[in-house]
Amino acid sequence: MKTFWIVMPLLVSILQAETIKMTTQQAENWDIKTEMPQKAKHYPLGEFIVEVVTPPSLLHTISLPFEANVKKLYVAKYQRVKKGTLLAKVTGTKWIEVQQQAIADAIEYKHHTHLTERKNMLCKEDIIPKKECMAANAELKNDKIRIAADKALLRSYGADENMINALFETMKISPVLELKSQVDGSIVQMHATPGQSTSPSEALFVIQQEGQLWLEANIEAYRTLKLQEGQRVQIYIENQMFNTSILQLATVINPENQTRQIRFLFPKNIHIASGLRTTAKIVLSGESLKVKKSALTKVVDTRIVFAKISGGFVATPVEVLAEDDNYYYLKPSPRLKHEIAVNSVAILKNLMGAENE
Repeated sequence: MKTFWIVMPLLVSILQAETIKMTTQQAENWDIKTEMPQKAKHYPLGEFIVEVVTPPSLLHTISLPFEANVKKLYVAKYQRVKKGTLLAKVTGTKWIEVQQQAIADAIEYKHHTHLTERKNMLCKEDIIPKKECMAANAELKNDKIRIAADKALLRSYGADENMINALFETMKISPVLELKSQVDGSIVQMHATPGQSTSPSEALFVIQQEGQLWLEANIEAYRTLKLQEGQRVQIYIENQMFNTSILQLATVINPENQTRQIRFLFPKNIHIASGLRTTAKIVLSGESLKVKKSALTKVVDTRIVFAKISGGFVATPVEVLAEDDNYYYLKPSPRLKHEIAVNSVAILKNLMGAENE
């Protein structure tokens, strides 16, 4: 408690902006130079290790819901493909069985269609009871539902519309299934090789579509306290600079290293491959005042500069927003509209009566 009561009068004295009286000649003798704080529209957050990441929405997976054997491959890893490009031909017993079932249901549907048409005609002429027509129409409706389910199952197996239509028109089983790309993009993962048997849980191809990537960084939590989603930033990476915004801020902090993940949106015109890990400089948009590091000193826990006024200097508390190797970036304040001392600050501090730290 004694230390507290000793320190407080000194801090109050500073905040009340007591003037250090000094003539121009005295300032020259002590080599005290002054400069105006420079206005800046940006200030640095810092340099961090970042990683270029592909959003999950841009990754398209092609897999099979049955065990299959790869008969032939038509593409290679990292190859660019267009929608409809033939990727591979596969076969499997389940593929044959689902076609057989679809054909059997189609034959049954055609039979019931003709039967229902005849019964409806007889019902109109009151030759047969109407309840027989109602039963026939209900059975035909069930057949239509089974056909729709067969087509959906065939699509899930990888068949396209042309193959499905051909199956129901010709009633012929195709022993080989053609796997085609459903999107434009590049193959980033491939787990298919000729002659290989695949399992239903295995992704045969992963295709990365064109689109905006993410840039992710794990930043010390204390640096992120005033950041907000949507905030505009500048990023310098791999000799390129671009403007973007904070896409997402992690809602939790990593307890092991006290960092917080920040995700930025990567512009389409910046061509950097996904997976790259490198150093990036992140600069925040916002008004600030740029001063040399030599201009700041600290009394107790308060950072101050010495503003030049008529007849001397006045100790002025400041709020530091950021820093780099040579400058501090201060929060603008009406008290900083004067020139400030940028050297010999220790002399001014001693004249004020505070110990040099």
